[in-house]
Amino acid sequence: MERTHFISRAGLATLAALLALTAFATAQASAAAPKSFFGINATLPTDGDYKRMGKAGFGAYRFDMNWAGIQTKRKGGYDWNGPDAAVRHAATNGMQPVPLLIGTPKFVKKNADGLYPPTKEKEDRQAWQSFAGEAAKRYGPGGVFWSQNPDVPEIPIKKWLVWNEQNAAAFWKPRPNPRDYATLVKLTDRGISQEQPQAKISLGGMFGYPQNDSSPTAVNFLRKFYAVNGIEKHFEAIAVHPYGSGVSTVKTQIEEARKAAKRAGDRNVGIIVGELGWASNGPKSAEEVVGSKGQANRLKKGLNLLANKRRSWNIENVFVYVWRDFPPELTACLWCPKAGLLKENGDEKPAFKAVRKVLKGG
Repeated sequence: MERTHFISRAGLATLAALLALTAFATAQASAAAPKSFFGINATLPTDGDYKRMGKAGFGAYRFDMNWAGIQTKRKGGYDWNGPDAAVRHAATNGMQPVPLLIGTPKFVKKNADGLYPPTKEKEDRQAWQSFAGEAAKRYGPGGVFWSQNPDVPEIPIKKWLVWNEQNAAAFWKPRPNPRDYATLVKLTDRGISQEQPQAKISLGGMFGYPQNDSSPTAVNFLRKFYAVNGIEKHFEAIAVHPYGSGVSTVKTQIEEARKAAKRAGDRNVGIIVGELGWASNGPKSAEEVVGSKGQANRLKKGLNLLANKRRSWNIENVFVYVWRDFPPELTACLWCPKAGLLKENGDEKPAFKAVRKVLKGG
């Protein structure tokens, strides 16, 4: 009996050691990811928010570079005040700025009731290409912004996302069109490459399963997009927004996007998780509403999964959605306003502590 008891203790000790090694390996894998791997999105961030984001350990900041607010007249000048502020705050706080090029100026679509891409008319296509090129000229390595702002640490923009959720009817009017989107990707690549040949172009983030009959799944959209001859030469990464009730859907949506790319012969394409998040509160009908503890646990598991799989899945970045809760009138999304790591007043949620621990390698 004593012999049996001794073996049982040894087995338990061995099991405990294995579990400890597994936990250590997970933490090490997260810590080994470069700082710029972990990014953040924010809605109407304050100066204090930027400081807290950088201090928390985020190394990248994704933001909208809205054409509609930058150029208001055809062949008119560019007002870079908005992007300047975002780039300045990101770089000052040690975060790589990653812009999402989007927006419909009134000279493209007067009284637009949503986002209409500038792909139908030749003059609109030329205007978008010029806008993309000017953005790269301003914020790329050695760009105008850096020479005009020597007080800002030079962390130039090297990666550009083209539009957002282009497979969703709300973001691509009058309805999503993969071939039309391919035109926009080509225009963006040509405009940016003229000024910044080494820049990386990424597709805009896509949710896998839009709840709208006019919105194709990400996989179906990608298949038709890849059917455009030679399109893979114009971008280096695919972005996904793998929303759902749990972490399993993150894995599923990434694998589906990778399979679609492989079928098209683009097996080495990069993956960007443009938005990863759950809400602590909101309508019970939304599967992304999982409570404070559920939000913290899912973000921790999701970030560790992506850090561990970053090489095998070729993941370049993951951006947490979203930094702080915001007023519901700012979005049509019912659960998004409570997806913040912080409450609207700036108080920390359990999710903040869980995410910060992952970022710090713990």
